[in-house]
Amino acid sequence: MSLDVDQIIDRRRLRQKLTFWRVVGVLALVAALGAAAFVTVGRTAFEGSPHVARIVIGGLIRNDRERVELIERVARSNAAAVILSIDSPGGTVTGSEQLFNALRRLAEKKPVVAVVEGIAASGAY
Repeated sequence: MSLDVDQIIDRRRLRQKLTFWRVVGVLALVAALGAAAFVTVGRTAFEGSPHVARIVIGGLIRNDRERVELIERVARSNAAAVILSIDSPGGTVTGSEQLFNALRRLAEKKPVVAVVEGIAASGAY
């Protein structure tokens, strides 16, 4: 009788180990497929394919280095064109000039179209 109990315990341990390694194998397979999909499709979906970029200019226009960096990143990207979505009452002189210069540099590389959503006063137009 004791031999049967030992065999049952051994089988249960083997089954648990087998189940563990099956789960690890399935997770590894899913991770590998996800990585392969990102490498093949992910890069072309986000970087390689031409697209139309949209830049939102809203609120008070002021010195905003992050906005200028965004415009420069769009200029370097594979965007085929750019849509400016404007809803701004204007802003500071230096901020408006900084934005204007960044948009002029962008317009030299890509077609740019401005769409006024609400108001485009002062430095926003």
